[in-house]
Amino acid sequence: MKKSMFGKEYAAMSEKTNREEFQAKLEHMISTLRNQIMNEEIKVGEYLPSEQSLAHRFDLSKNSVRKGLETLVSEGLIVKKSRVGNLVVSNKPYDQVILRVGYYPSLLREAKFSEIVKQFEQGHPNIKVQTIPLPYTQYHRTVLDFFNNDMIDVVSVNYNDFCEFPNPGEIFEPVEQDENIYPFLQEPFRSPEEGKAFVRPFIFSPIVLCYNPKHFQDNRMPLPDSSWRWADALKAAKQLTEERAGERHFGVYFHPLSLNRWPIFLLQNHVYFKRDENGGVSFDGEKLTESVNIIRQLFIEQDILQTFLSDNDRDAEKLFVQEKVSMIVSSYFSLNEFIETDLRYDIAPLPYLSEPQTLLLIIGFAVNKHSRKFGAAKKFIDFLGSPAVQGYIRRNTLSIPAVKTEAEKSGDETVYKPSRFHLFREIIPTYRLYSHLGVTYEELGEMNNELRLYLSGMLPEEFFVQRVRSILTRRMKSNKMRKGAN
Repeated sequence: MKKSMFGKEYAAMSEKTNREEFQAKLEHMISTLRNQIMNEEIKVGEYLPSEQSLAHRFDLSKNSVRKGLETLVSEGLIVKKSRVGNLVVSNKPYDQVILRVGYYPSLLREAKFSEIVKQFEQGHPNIKVQTIPLPYTQYHRTVLDFFNNDMIDVVSVNYNDFCEFPNPGEIFEPVEQDENIYPFLQEPFRSPEEGKAFVRPFIFSPIVLCYNPKHFQDNRMPLPDSSWRWADALKAAKQLTEERAGERHFGVYFHPLSLNRWPIFLLQNHVYFKRDENGGVSFDGEKLTESVNIIRQLFIEQDILQTFLSDNDRDAEKLFVQEKVSMIVSSYFSLNEFIETDLRYDIAPLPYLSEPQTLLLIIGFAVNKHSRKFGAAKKFIDFLGSPAVQGYIRRNTLSIPAVKTEAEKSGDETVYKPSRFHLFREIIPTYRLYSHLGVTYEELGEMNNELRLYLSGMLPEEFFVQRVRSILTRRMKSNKMRKGAN
């Protein structure tokens, strides 16, 4: 056994050494030819030695030589002439433009963003993309700081963060309407005052119910469908909640304090926060508590201590993969967590209270209005919306492309997709934005603190309503004072 293991280790080390030697030879060939061209040992208008000659000279295969020559092509030093050879056309590499792109780190998983950047650079050898991951907290302030210091040319922006920029026209370059992109994705990024759009949609997702069909089949229960209300979901959850091998298994779960989860219950119950001229806020306190009490009921009746189970949305997906929960409230973006697993699952419309409604999440890209790389930035934005990139996202992720024709295609996928994947088309009329509630994203964040206390049983119902009203009134007056000072 030891000898066998040693043999495997030796073979692996040998393979690694061979790869390193090959890479060294390839880089030596590239740098030698590049230097000969730049030093005019091989002049513009002359052909390089034949690929066979180069293979012999640098101890490489013809295929490896061709691979190395592609680098010189991308640098603009040579062009390939079919059946003739490799012609030297310049003794200076392209003057590369460095395009700095800020992005949400989640896009690496949700859109294979690194691979898309590589594809762009291959098609635009004179543009080098420098990617900069940005923190999620205080995102708009980070973007403003980077923009003001000329540190970013292009940035990813979701709808929630876009609404935190009071005057988008002062910092973002307007983008043209793209007739290939769903109109309902473009309209939210349009400024009513200026009548211009400032963000090009890239991917989107509604919030849906994700479930494990096997758990339902094992319990001889009907699968979730569009008729389900939250009472139906709770009834099914109680049937699915049980002890398994000494561990508690739950019927339905989601992160209750997520700003992409609990506001949905308010939307479904027609809760709306209306402002008056004096800074007062009016809303139906009974409907507000009725909405959040459904959340409370879902957790209490399953005996879930939500404060200990979850810190963020991704925890729900982890529990689902471990088959410790049968249903989760999720997004198409989050379904990408399952790509590397063997889990088989499906999706259904979100259960509802008074009316079927769900939250729409949109991620797009915007250009720094004061960027000196506008030409390169526009090329990058256009590339992200191209059929090639949007098709790549469709085939290799579970996120929904913004381009309608690509989003609605099927076939050639490299990842498992649930049978109801195209459900998003059927539920478009139920899409809502958090702004339909009449509050800002920052205000939702402050309400979150009160919700935490209420769901934990530390705040009586009447105090919860009073404190929400106090928060919104205070912020309204504060905003009015700030505007007056300006």
